[in-house]
Amino acid sequence: MAMHQFRPGDRVKLRSLSSANTAEAFLDLMVPAGVRKFTSDAWEVMRLLPPDGTGAQYHVRSERDGMQRRVHEEQLAPVH
Repeated sequence: MAMHQFRPGDRVKLRSLSSANTAEAFLDLMVPAGVRKFTSDAWEVMRLLPPDGTGAQYHVRSERDGMQRRVHEEQLAPVH
């Protein structure tokens, strides 16, 4: 079973914008680089989600605008 590196309340940054959500992944491809700067935002881990076939997952919320999304652990980096 995959162990989660982060815990609820941890502040993280997104390393990548890839998404398992088809519509969200399409938008990531269509919006010009630099317009969606999610990777520079701080996000808060809200919940630990069950691992899927590729590893641990998290429910995170943007501290800037409250946007929420599901991400895989390899998409996250700690905020120092």
